[in-house]
Amino acid sequence: MMRKLVLISALLMLALTLCAYPQERSWKTVRQPGISVDFNDIFFVGTLNGWAVGKDGAIIHTNDDGKTWNVQESKTKKEIHKLCFVDEQNGWAVGADGLVLNTADGGKTWKPQPIGTQKWLFSVCFFNKDLGWVAGDGGAIFRTKDGGKTWYPLKSGMDDPFTEVKFVNENVGWVVSGKGNILHTSNGGETWEIQESEIASTFDGMFFINDKEGWIVGGLGTMLRTTDGGKTWEGMSEEQKTKTLPYSNGMPEPLDGVHFINPNDGLAVGDLGVILRTNDGGKTWKVQKSGTGTRLTQVKFISEKESWAVGENGAILHSTDGGYTWTSAIRSDDLMDVDFVSDKEGWGVGLNGLLIHTTNSGADWQVNDSGCKFELKGVKFATPKIGWVTGTNNTVLGSVDGGKTWKSYPSRTGVGLYGVDFANANSGWIVGEVAFEGATILNTTNGGKTWTTQLAPVDVFSNLISVDAVSSKEAWIVGFFGTIIHTEDGGANWARQMSGVGNNLESVFFLDNKNGFTVGNSGLILATTDGGQTWEERKSGTNNSLKGIAFINKSEGMIVGEKGTTLHTTDGGATWSTITSGIDTDLYSICASPGGSLYAVGKWGAVLKY
Repeated sequence: MMRKLVLISALLMLALTLCAYPQERSWKTVRQPGISVDFNDIFFVGTLNGWAVGKDGAIIHTNDDGKTWNVQESKTKKEIHKLCFVDEQNGWAVGADGLVLNTADGGKTWKPQPIGTQKWLFSVCFFNKDLGWVAGDGGAIFRTKDGGKTWYPLKSGMDDPFTEVKFVNENVGWVVSGKGNILHTSNGGETWEIQESEIASTFDGMFFINDKEGWIVGGLGTMLRTTDGGKTWEGMSEEQKTKTLPYSNGMPEPLDGVHFINPNDGLAVGDLGVILRTNDGGKTWKVQKSGTGTRLTQVKFISEKESWAVGENGAILHSTDGGYTWTSAIRSDDLMDVDFVSDKEGWGVGLNGLLIHTTNSGADWQVNDSGCKFELKGVKFATPKIGWVTGTNNTVLGSVDGGKTWKSYPSRTGVGLYGVDFANANSGWIVGEVAFEGATILNTTNGGKTWTTQLAPVDVFSNLISVDAVSSKEAWIVGFFGTIIHTEDGGANWARQMSGVGNNLESVFFLDNKNGFTVGNSGLILATTDGGQTWEERKSGTNNSLKGIAFINKSEGMIVGEKGTTLHTTDGGATWSTITSGIDTDLYSICASPGGSLYAVGKWGAVLKY
């Protein structure tokens, strides 16, 4: 009995000790950084085995229908433009400076094949494991009959950059160029003849499903179709372009890739996340929601139901209903800001309209539809139901139903908008780029129903990046060139505060109306204890740019920045020490949840929790 009492006493003492001295906290990655590559092409053999290629010699592979992707070693940093496989083992990839790579084991090993040119190669097509063609810059077309062991130049008679080559059998093929030319051969490439399209545009993508039916896409929303082997080409009407394509600066966005699974069903992709779908052979096209604003470079059907698309910023999209709805297999756009409305629920925003949401303290993140394709820069929820998002191209999005739906509230400034903060459900500010009246400051006193422009001091003519409101009357704003401004009357008047530095300031945080901090370029930390009348520099111990700051309480706070930098204080910001974040990618913003957890977001969609 005595031994049991001693054991119980020991356990109680251990429990009390653990309570008195909690385990040291650390950063944990709760959303892994995605793949940072700009992808140029994707190719599947069957439904399980697929490859995607892109910049910096990137090759990734899946053998489980895209559930997981693994990097394959290309042993090059040159950009890879296109790839082609004839079976699960034998494939080729081509790219910059005459790059030709070959694999005979499904990509476990890739070996270079000499081709005798340093010209950039943009496309590759193999009919079987022996016979293939590549095309590229300066009118380059090459053919091999032994799987790439030897390559022979073919005379095209042009110096165009050939962007795509496609053969439907051993003899019949086409190449298209960035100068809007179409060449056709009926003897395996020995001779080529020009086919007229009467379209003045770049041609970036092409696909033929047989020797009669083919399609070409390119600049200015070009979409051509032929049903007679290219003797005649029919283009999309200007009326249909207006209905189906986004316009930038008054011009339709370019299309980059096209693919058909049968003579009727086809897909095309392009800039600003455009995905077009046709079920009548390309006579008419309808826009499908891609969920991204990033440029999409290629699309492929792998069955009548399943298709894949790739693009810049690591975009890999997947459809299982024939290309009508799309999900992001990998969404790796940079996250620029984060906000938690409770200990469980939080939001993150980023490039290409990325909007992510968690309801379980960051354990899982869902991509939500923001309805926007631009760069989202700021997010703030005034209440669990009322939230605001800011971004480039005059973007202001508001939600009154907890983020289920978002409505656009464009301001009259017409410039990029960055920081957003609310003092309460009604009073808030948005700051941004310089507009015609000077630095942009927007204010609402009715929960965002209307936004009015406030005037910065006349000597402030720089972009404003971050705002922190401690009440409906008092707030601070920081920006480029050491700018700090302050209001005590709800923004009716803003006054400059002297920072004493010329650094770009990226974030501002006040514990109360006296004690505050701002951080910026070159490891800069400034602190004030008198409401900003004077600012003093604090030692950061780093030259990396600092991007965000937040405090859990008046003693403990954190700063995040470039290269995974995280600085920690437990004495109210008097001193700062470096702690490990566990990653080396840039971090752009940080926030504290009501319960004291910290969340940081950054490059390639990373989310960290402390």
